[in-house]
Amino acid sequence: MGIIIKLYKENFMKRYDDEGIPFPGYADYPGLVCEPGSFQNRDGVTIRYCTYYYDGHRKDKLILFCHGLGAGHTPYTVDIERLCRAGFKVLALDYAGCGASGGERLTSVNAPTRDAVELLELLQPKEEIIPAGHSLGGYTALNLANYLPDVKRAVIVSGFLSISDEMMGFVKLRILADRIKSYEKKLSPVFGRLDNRAYLASTGDRILWVHSKDDPVVNYKYNAARALSLGNPNVRVITLEGKKHMPQYTYESLETMNAWIGEYYRAISEKKLVTAEDKRAFFNDKPTKKMMEPDPDVYGEILRFIE
Repeated sequence: MGIIIKLYKENFMKRYDDEGIPFPGYADYPGLVCEPGSFQNRDGVTIRYCTYYYDGHRKDKLILFCHGLGAGHTPYTVDIERLCRAGFKVLALDYAGCGASGGERLTSVNAPTRDAVELLELLQPKEEIIPAGHSLGGYTALNLANYLPDVKRAVIVSGFLSISDEMMGFVKLRILADRIKSYEKKLSPVFGRLDNRAYLASTGDRILWVHSKDDPVVNYKYNAARALSLGNPNVRVITLEGKKHMPQYTYESLETMNAWIGEYYRAISEKKLVTAEDKRAFFNDKPTKKMMEPDPDVYGEILRFIE
């Protein structure tokens, strides 16, 4: 198999469940409707999804929210609510192996794209579909725009062009990064073969990409900067500084998040927080509501683009 693939599987292809961080939920927003649903994907795994909206939402657009690597879409409720508050309906799913969905593990970087496609095939929405996602979800949103003819625009936040471009930020050697891409093609022959760089170079679809130059998780140079360098006027890249991997939140919010989340994971690694009760109790005296405040400037750009 090779050590690079072994490390990739051990560190990426695993089960992602609730880590005990008390993110806001839809019940924290009076009037926000959450309609849950589920289906069996082609592997027989139960995929959970929810549709969110406020009364009076627009009927012509549906935002398909694609979450990043982690415990499903609920840690992004702040983002989902912000989109709903602007008058949109949001459809969000948990990928197989993540959050409320079944599955022993995330089986591929492209499996979320397949789950999202199958969800759309099931629901057959009549509205314009606008994929929007963060990190792995940004890659998923880009894949959906590339793959689905009816998708004409997408929002990518801290996303990556391909798994090899993502891995270049870590391994620094193209031959190793391409080895992972070849492995992913075997895991997902359909979506693993999508060429997002060629798509972005020539597409007439509209793409909005938001990325911070100091992102330590998805390297700006190998992803957003490359998308920008293609010179397609339909692809707009908003480049930020000092926002790391969460450019959609305010600087003050990120300072709060970085201060407490770092301490949280250190306590876990030192076995000071073991049970779910321990982890929840850690945040009892922490300003959790200040950890995820949408940046009005960034969301202003996103909402104008969706309009």
